[in-house]
Amino acid sequence: MTTPSKPAYLPDVNVLLALNDRDHACHAPAKQWFAALGSSRFFLCSVTESGFVRLTVSPHLAGASMPVAMAMLRQIADLPNCSFLPMDQPWLELVSPFSNRLHGYRQVTDALLLGLAIRNEAILVTLDRSIQALAGEEYAANLLTLT
Repeated sequence: MTTPSKPAYLPDVNVLLALNDRDHACHAPAKQWFAALGSSRFFLCSVTESGFVRLTVSPHLAGASMPVAMAMLRQIADLPNCSFLPMDQPWLELVSPFSNRLHGYRQVTDALLLGLAIRNEAILVTLDRSIQALAGEEYAANLLTLT
């Protein structure tokens, strides 16, 4: 009898921001999720990395300098249970399992991340409840919405 492997997680940009900002409205649930990870793997990808840096340096949000934002990202990436998840499939292929539920421009990046999680048997971690509609019942196991 084989033991099931621990799940792997793909936190979206807002979860990464909440983890790194004590004043973020969702810092507590993000911190609780991260603490519960234990040795479970979590992924970063080019979309989450660039989004994290972009919003961390935004003067409307954290307003950090580029070197500080990059150092913050490096700290996350250097954690022993963090891996980089390459994006080597076309967007159309990644979203094909649920493309019939795509309806607007605000879903494009969420769909990419959900498709990437599904393709890699991972769980997308988000603060955005609207992604549940994209996942539907079929892919609900590939989504964790923090509240």
